[in-house]
Amino acid sequence: MKKIFLIAITLFLSACSSHYETTTQVDDKAYLQLTGSLAGALLVLDKQPAINLDGVTSYTEKDETVIKFVVATGNHLIEIQKNGETLVKRNIFVTNGNTFEIRIP
Repeated sequence: MKKIFLIAITLFLSACSSHYETTTQVDDKAYLQLTGSLAGALLVLDKQPAINLDGVTSYTEKDETVIKFVVATGNHLIEIQKNGETLVKRNIFVTNGNTFEIRIP
């Protein structure tokens, strides 16, 4: 009787098992996010021609102006200029799905 009971419990438990599957989606883009005093600022990305940040679409987050650019993954040289003066100059590295934020003083 005990053997029949153990076999029945074993069959019952094995019948209750389920299949669990997950899918991970990786964002193949990286982002550069600029916040702070953006008016009149220029962005130089990898020594390419400067981008006037006044003409770029922005949004407001927590009472700050924010601009977000899609960039290729890897190393980048970022330079922010304002009134002919370099405010920020950094080498950055971004990977898939990551956002690198630079605050402009």
